[in-house]
Amino acid sequence: MQSMFNSCTPDRLTAFAMADAAGAKDILTPMAVVLFLLSIILFALLMRARKRMGALTDELEKSSNSLRALDENLTNVAMFQLAHKRDSDEFEFLFISERIGRIMGIDSRRLMEDPRSGLDIIFEEDLARLKEAFTNALKEQKAASMEIRALDASGSYRWLHISALPVQEPDRCIWHGFAEDVSMVKEAEIMMDEEGRKFEYLFESIDDFLVVCDMEGQFLHTNAAFQKRLDYSKDELKEMSIFQVYQPDDQPSIFEVVARLQNIHTETCDLPLRMESGAGIPVRMNFFRGSWERQPAIFGVARDVADYERTETALRESRKMLQLIIDTIPMSIFWKDKDSIYLGCNRTFIQECQLQQIDNVVGKTPFDLFDTTIAPDIVERDQSVIQTNKPLMNYSESHTRPDGSLGRREISLIPLKDAQGGAVGVLGVWRDVTEQNRAEERLKRTLDDMERFNQLMRGRERRTLELKAEINELLSELGKPKKYRTTTDDLL
Repeated sequence: MQSMFNSCTPDRLTAFAMADAAGAKDILTPMAVVLFLLSIILFALLMRARKRMGALTDELEKSSNSLRALDENLTNVAMFQLAHKRDSDEFEFLFISERIGRIMGIDSRRLMEDPRSGLDIIFEEDLARLKEAFTNALKEQKAASMEIRALDASGSYRWLHISALPVQEPDRCIWHGFAEDVSMVKEAEIMMDEEGRKFEYLFESIDDFLVVCDMEGQFLHTNAAFQKRLDYSKDELKEMSIFQVYQPDDQPSIFEVVARLQNIHTETCDLPLRMESGAGIPVRMNFFRGSWERQPAIFGVARDVADYERTETALRESRKMLQLIIDTIPMSIFWKDKDSIYLGCNRTFIQECQLQQIDNVVGKTPFDLFDTTIAPDIVERDQSVIQTNKPLMNYSESHTRPDGSLGRREISLIPLKDAQGGAVGVLGVWRDVTEQNRAEERLKRTLDDMERFNQLMRGRERRTLELKAEINELLSELGKPKKYRTTTDDLL
């Protein structure tokens, strides 16, 4: 019966109706014919509506299935449909993804039954902002989008990105939207902001000059040390370029530096900076390419080297004075590294080696300066001092003097030590003791001669005293006074 009913199309029903009307025209009244035709037409309209409703139902089912499939494949995203009654605070969830449970640890069925429980987990200040965003979106008929904080089931807060589009109906508004868990992204942004604040603090607190320019040389940022030392305000520098803080004669060179930095990553410049007064500041500026606020930029790091140059000058003067002092010492002084390579010496050493200048010594080894018969012994002594880390004092050896005569040399070697106390080289001092040895030999012979003479003189003096004693004794026997004083007792 149902199949027969379904097979009756509107055209067939109209034909049947006309045939029946033709057969019954003699017995039916005109009003009955009209009513019969109207019922046939109404039946046809109902059949068409049913067919259309079936198609809409199929489309709705397909749409729902597609929505569920999309929801199941979205990671960290929960879709929802929220119905809000017009001119009322009442609302309800028409649909909410089960994924909300994975994100917030909340059962989606609970939210469907008690939608206001979802408001209880949102931070109070964020809830006010969320309501304001939805109100404005409804007025302007556009999507609402914002980030809020909400407590999950464990008591930890998460960042959710809410985006929803309003669809107006006669008595209510349907919000179609999604909630995305952006906690990891937000935490990364917070960490980046924190690192940015630390970088800004370092940027502003460091004593070195720090600047940031665009790729054309226009200042984007300068630190306090740079502003204070050059006597410019921060706002003044923002209107300036890197070229304007150099002397006019040096600006072409800075143009070349910036031009090279378009293709290379680092560059160094030793030109002085120009203060607002026009005075110069000696600096060494290191430039490198980087990124500032997501745009290519040139970074510059410089240090006022005026103190450094003064210190370096004082150090050079000190070294000159030390070299002068060493050169005036009448002994050969030299120092070597751990491989017995000469690093320096004084003028006396140069002269003893029969050389002209210190460049003939520095970088050489004993094999370059001395006869190959004695060079190995020199290196062996050096290595012994370095390995034992103990000095060798007053070692004497023979050597051939510049005039060809044979002489004697007294050598002392002291280990040079690093900060940890390890030997890294040797300091040597030697002096020619040939004349000293000869003088000592002459002195020894003279002392020996004097000793023999004294022995002789002491023998003669003893005999003289004995004779004087005999004379005094004879005078005493004759009753006469003594004539000579021969003992210490007589002298008292």
